Amino acid sequence: MWRTAEEFHAFANEMQTLIWQGVAAVMAARVSIAESHRLCEETRELLAARRDDRRLRRRPLNESPASRRR
Repeated sequence: MWRTAEEFHAFANEMQTLIWQGVAAVMAARVSIAESHRLCEETRELLAARRDDRRLRRRPLNESPASRRR
């Protein structure tokens, strides 16, 4: 496989570099996923508040638009 210790160490260094690049990619993905979850929750809260606001502003069923102008 390796003819010299030097070749082995060069291979080991390359593998270590690849491993650390993988670790960095996983950490970046985790941060991105966490940010995505945070934004999703924030959006869900904003939409719920908007729905609640619309419910509060609805007029009663027996009220006509003409009676509101008085």
